[in-house]
Amino acid sequence: MLLRHDNFTYLGIQEGPQTCLALAWSFKSEVSDWQMLTVRALECLVGSKEVADYRISADASRNFAFILCPDDIKAENLRGRFVKVGDVSIFFDLIANAGYLPFGEDVNQHPKVVKKY
Repeated sequence: MLLRHDNFTYLGIQEGPQTCLALAWSFKSEVSDWQMLTVRALECLVGSKEVADYRISADASRNFAFILCPDDIKAENLRGRFVKVGDVSIFFDLIANAGYLPFGEDVNQHPKVVKKY
């Protein structure tokens, strides 16, 4: 998956294979505060005291967020789960490999997430 440079910087990750990186996404893109919605969804799965152990970077397109989990076991526990927060369903998947979005596409762009089967 290609991520914006600011996502790499905030999460503190390097390009390449990932074991602790998860993706939270939704079909609804008109959510006003994706960051807080992701926090609430994560709280339902791991508990309010554990949320502080996770690092969340909401993407500018506002329909998904990247979550850096404390370890690979906790990341695996998010795989295939979903949470309903209000009328929005948040789905969780793992990211196996992360790469930089090309610089020309990174500036003022909103990449789309596509799941390959």
